[in-house]
Amino acid sequence: MTASPPQSRPQAPPSSRWSAGRIVALVIGVVLLLPAIGLLLGGGVLLWADRSQRSGDYLTTDSESFTTSGFALTTDQVDLSTGADWLPVSSSLGTARLQVTGTDPGTAVFVGIARSSDASTYLQGVQRTVLNDIGTGANTQVAVPGGAPSGPPGEQDFWVAKASGPGTQQLTWAPEQGNWTVIVMNSDASAGVSVQARIGATVPALGRLAWGLVGAGLLLAVIGVLLVVLAVRRPSRGAGSPFAGQPIPQPAGPPPAGPPAAWQSPAPRPTSEPTAAPDTAHSGPPTSEEPPADHGRR
Repeated sequence: MTASPPQSRPQAPPSSRWSAGRIVALVIGVVLLLPAIGLLLGGGVLLWADRSQRSGDYLTTDSESFTTSGFALTTDQVDLSTGADWLPVSSSLGTARLQVTGTDPGTAVFVGIARSSDASTYLQGVQRTVLNDIGTGANTQVAVPGGAPSGPPGEQDFWVAKASGPGTQQLTWAPEQGNWTVIVMNSDASAGVSVQARIGATVPALGRLAWGLVGAGLLLAVIGVLLVVLAVRRPSRGAGSPFAGQPIPQPAGPPPAGPPAAWQSPAPRPTSEPTAAPDTAHSGPPTSEEPPADHGRR
């Protein structure tokens, strides 16, 4: 009799239903991937700007042309604040630089930075053009009607930084917290101002900020991808038992016919009727009864 081949445990097909845990993991993974993509893109753009848009130590804008028929070109009020009293503005922006070049080489130009309150007092009633969103490439200009200023800009004493003269004028300034205004005029305060200008700053924190965004984006992306993969991956067959799918060992020969060797039959139960005692009166051996012989008859 040949041995039967090994048999395998029957396996139930994996359920195709999504459990609540898998659905939650998938949703959280997708939610984490969205900000991760934004952080990676933002960090990449900042790294590109930090590496390719610098002129020396300064991160600068492209040169733009500005013209007004009035007496001054001014920026809108610039509010510089880090949102934290313990962190100075100079730590984030570093050193700011303005470069101004008159369109007419023979005309001396003036560029200065003042607190917005002092600038508003000086320009009260002065015909000028206010520049909004300067340095973004999409600046807008607002013409303000008025007359001539009270005096040349170089004679005023409220400037925190200034430069004047023919040709290209360069002004450097360590930014401070507050509201500031940049003013560009002809040095003699005459009407008709036309210049080429560009602004820049060292921005020492830009590289650290960029790498921080990239690192945070990578971390969120890794966590999100792991959650999505764990949620989408189908559970393996027989994951509930480590021995699922393994053949069941069978005996090599036929099963034994009798019970195991150590098995013993139970003792018989005692009966209720008493057994007869053996007759021990005749101790001799049993004799067979024979009829007496008749010796007198012949």
